[in-house]
Amino acid sequence: SIEGSGRTIRTSGQVAQRGDGTWPPSVAEQIQQAIANLEKVLNAAGAFPRDIVHLRFYVVDWDLSAANDLVAPVLALLRDKYGSVNKPLTTLIPVSKLAFPEAKFEIEAIASAGNASRPWIADRDMIQKLSSGAISVPTVETDVVVVGGGFSGIMAAYELNQAGYSVTVLEAKHRIGGRSRTQRLRTNPNAIVELGATWINKKTQPTIYALAQKFGLETEAQYTEGDQIYQGYDGRIYRCNMDQAHNENTPHVQKFTLLVAEAAEKCNIRIFDEFPEEEDVTMAEWVAQKGLADNPAVNATCRFLCSAVVGREPEDIGAHYFLDYIKSCYGYMSVVSEGDEGAQSLKIKTGTSSIVDALANTLPSGSVMLHSPVDSISQYAKNEVHVTTSSGTTYKAKKVIIAIPTNTYTNIQFTPPLPSTKKALVTRTKPGVYAKAILTYSSPWWREAGLVGKFESVIGPICFSWDISDLSKKQYSLAIFVAGRVATEWHKLDELAREEAIIDHLATLVGENSSLAAKARNIVEFNMVEWTKEEYIGGAPTSVLGPGMLRKFGTVLREPMGNIHFGGGETAFEWKGYMEGAITAGQRAAKEVANEL
Repeated sequence: SIEGSGRTIRTSGQVAQRGDGTWPPSVAEQIQQAIANLEKVLNAAGAFPRDIVHLRFYVVDWDLSAANDLVAPVLALLRDKYGSVNKPLTTLIPVSKLAFPEAKFEIEAIASAGNASRPWIADRDMIQKLSSGAISVPTVETDVVVVGGGFSGIMAAYELNQAGYSVTVLEAKHRIGGRSRTQRLRTNPNAIVELGATWINKKTQPTIYALAQKFGLETEAQYTEGDQIYQGYDGRIYRCNMDQAHNENTPHVQKFTLLVAEAAEKCNIRIFDEFPEEEDVTMAEWVAQKGLADNPAVNATCRFLCSAVVGREPEDIGAHYFLDYIKSCYGYMSVVSEGDEGAQSLKIKTGTSSIVDALANTLPSGSVMLHSPVDSISQYAKNEVHVTTSSGTTYKAKKVIIAIPTNTYTNIQFTPPLPSTKKALVTRTKPGVYAKAILTYSSPWWREAGLVGKFESVIGPICFSWDISDLSKKQYSLAIFVAGRVATEWHKLDELAREEAIIDHLATLVGENSSLAAKARNIVEFNMVEWTKEEYIGGAPTSVLGPGMLRKFGTVLREPMGNIHFGGGETAFEWKGYMEGAITAGQRAAKEVANEL
């Protein structure tokens, strides 16, 4: 049983009966089997031997000469296996017999699992049954602590575990996956939708694709048949095929996008001082330098592109950073398109969270701790770092990998403090302003109307959308994105008003007086994540830098600080802001640590 907010866990008495119903013959063997059974029960409740505060033993015909048979396995349970020294209160009660005639030994425990902190386990039904509470637990020793249980942190832990190192992942939230969040529909529990990262690519994102293959995850190509709907800066709405010109301003817009594509292609994503210094201005100023600032369609397109790609306005983003970002994602056409070489190429049938769950499931039990925000990281002697969580738990490690968004480093107290260059980088980094809403319907009415499911607007609140349906599960949904300045204004509305604003805008885009408007309004389920409001994340899909910042701090972004190394998708050279980038950044950080260990 699990009691109250303090997460006091009380086990029933555990005897030595094996899974097949048999019993070990000797007292010593029964002690070992009963302790193994107890450990399984604790794990199922989300606790570990290090959380035990009281043990009670019942021994038939107790003889002091058998003390070592009891003490040795108990000490092994409490100390050796989990890298911590735990000395709970113990009580031994001699008895003449137990409930089962074969039983010679029984053990029961009381455990306090510590704050909201609990281990990640694959059984999601069990997770929902667990409560949370607060208590300090002993110092835990491990080779490496990874701060952050997103794709980058879990990948780093996976690589280090494969290399033979002990790793503990500390995740502040109640789940792993970071900006990936797969959710089952309430109206169709057999179907899932993605509230975060969604797409991978077989050709241009080989690492994440290889992981999907490794774990046997089925993929499905993004739907690309039909027309798209586009709303221009003047409010006019156009229906056109994917390659068709929108309006009379198209030549100017095409010139702008061509300039972006060409400038991005010239960027060196690994050497930061080669970018032309005179062009290291905001994106808004860069457009003016190109002589296009007087065209309202170009300005609107630039604002739309910046918001859609990184969640910020042209006035916030350095041109060098933005163009480097585009280059890191295989170029402009890759970022904005689907198909074999597009960033929106393939979906994971069981959801992107399946990848990070599969990686985490390869780690030893108890390696990933949820509800464990890190308060402080202190470096002492060579190869000794202490990481303390908000519950007071301290983890002693040789190395630390930080794999959280750069803008959230401010939540951690570093001793010694971050170097001035790293501190300057952290305080100047701006998270993207992003929200994602999933509108689920009883049928894919847009497909029936010859639409691909792409609705784009430079006015908002809808910025862009994609069809994320799974016909095999009878799941028919549109993923709607709200980003940048539009999202900032939209966030000011109350929850129902935000929902209504999206639905109203979709009805407008398909024609307020058309039969499609009624279908657009007839949703069966609405799900939404405002990533800007997500605690310990603060925005999506990435964090951005202003003018001059990438030139000055590009190297600092990945530079280790003593025994602290830095991962996270923002530190990737390729595919920043995508799962591929997060994975490869985790691999890089793990390699750095392994090389030094």
